[in-house]
Amino acid sequence: MSNVKNDLDIYYAAGNANTQRQENEIASIINKRNASGWKLISTSTAIVDTKNQFSNLYLFWKKK
Repeated sequence: MSNVKNDLDIYYAAGNANTQRQENEIASIINKRNASGWKLISTSTAIVDTKNQFSNLYLFWKKK
């Protein structure tokens, strides 16, 4: 039986505006994970504070 490794990154984003800084930070996470042998298999978002429009981005990974 094969042993599959999975992992999760949570990116805490503030507000509903997608800024260049946020895009750069997310790209950095993806590039580092890809370089260390992980494959992005799924993403999900969740609004955690509707009044202030804060949300989290969940990145689900599988070891290549």
